[in-house]
Amino acid sequence: MTNKPKFPLWVIFLDVVGTLLVAGGLFGLFTEDNSTFAGVVDLKLLAVPLIILGVLLMAPLVIYAVKRVR
Repeated sequence: MTNKPKFPLWVIFLDVVGTLLVAGGLFGLFTEDNSTFAGVVDLKLLAVPLIILGVLLMAPLVIYAVKRVR
């Protein structure tokens, strides 16, 4: 008997990347100072697009899970 993963690896990878983007967006949204990420990117300006992109990247896992349950 082989152990198959319950979710495809590409769905998990997209979810991890989406989670990191949402975390970066929330960090940029709620920090008070003008913090930059590694001195290159101003997260305050990119907070909302990062959150939206992160949620869109996390959506395939939710869709796959709902389809699998049905």
